[in-house]
Amino acid sequence: MIPFTTPQGTRDLIGEEYQKKRCLEKQLMEVWRRWGYEAVMTPMLEYYQTFSLAQMKDEEMYKILDPSNRILTLRSDMTIPIARVATSKYKDDTGALRFCYCANVFKQRETMRGNQNESTDCGVELLGVGAPYGDVEILACALDALSVLQNVRYTLEIGNRNFFRTACELLKLDLATSNHLAELINRKQLKELDDYVEQLSLKPDKKQFFRQLPWMCGDVAILKEALSYSFDPRLQDIVSELIHLCEQLKQLGFAESISVDLGKIPRMEYYTGIIFEAFVEGVGESVLSGGRYDSLCARFGKEMEAVGFAIRLDALIPFVQTQCNQPSIQITYPPHLQMEALRKASQLRQNHIVRCDMDPACSEILIREVTSCYQ
Repeated sequence: MIPFTTPQGTRDLIGEEYQKKRCLEKQLMEVWRRWGYEAVMTPMLEYYQTFSLAQMKDEEMYKILDPSNRILTLRSDMTIPIARVATSKYKDDTGALRFCYCANVFKQRETMRGNQNESTDCGVELLGVGAPYGDVEILACALDALSVLQNVRYTLEIGNRNFFRTACELLKLDLATSNHLAELINRKQLKELDDYVEQLSLKPDKKQFFRQLPWMCGDVAILKEALSYSFDPRLQDIVSELIHLCEQLKQLGFAESISVDLGKIPRMEYYTGIIFEAFVEGVGESVLSGGRYDSLCARFGKEMEAVGFAIRLDALIPFVQTQCNQPSIQITYPPHLQMEALRKASQLRQNHIVRCDMDPACSEILIREVTSCYQ
């Protein structure tokens, strides 16, 4: 017998949890509106090649066949569909494009890790604006969005994908070596990293660079120390750009909410510049992630610089102090007075939220004010 449960990695959302999620979605979409971002909705189903073109991991995608035997996939990310929209429907535009969204995404994740295969992302994409101008706008927008969480401590960690990759290219490390180093650095496996680096045919200062990468995180002051380990002007330029970016965010009033991590390695292959994640106290993984992806749109036929981020709504539900509650009217009535109760409810609904409940034990129509989360 088939159990009537949800598939692995999915769940039902009922009552207060649902109301909190919708309240948070409403607040974030209002933030995007104030920043001048236009809401967009893309299909839940996309052609498989749209996502494979962006080098999404095949094993993470849900795939089905349409009636013509073409492979479709449930969207596992919203950045890729928006890049498709920007390069097809706005192919003749030359100015900046600002899109926002709130949509469910589907990704097959490792079992036993507690991750959801279906989750809701709420985010923005800024296309047609290069670094550093687009970077400071998108980071300020992310920090503004996180401020809707009241009485919650959060930190936005900023790094740059090119810092590690440029070092590997300068030292002519092969792909296997680079990927293994990336994994050890990203997981901060210090002993394993030290042993692996020792085996590489590199000069001592280059070995020390990779050993120090996991430690190049924390307060933005660490960036000045990172300059001393940057063995090439191209690496020094990346650090200097981050120093300038953090200074701009400080001037905008975000000094207490930012940190850096030069050892941050992106999960998405399409990132080309800054990468960032936000962490909330009490949540084991990031609640926001994003970065610059200047080469993605070109894969769909149009050169366009771009940067964006997504907030994982489901991870933030426990931290929402909903302000959606508002007074409503409850009408309780016996069965024989249903029509009279519905007429009263119709009159009251012009100015109130009204709920009608039948109660056979009730002898008359009772009208009272209650607290409601309905929006």
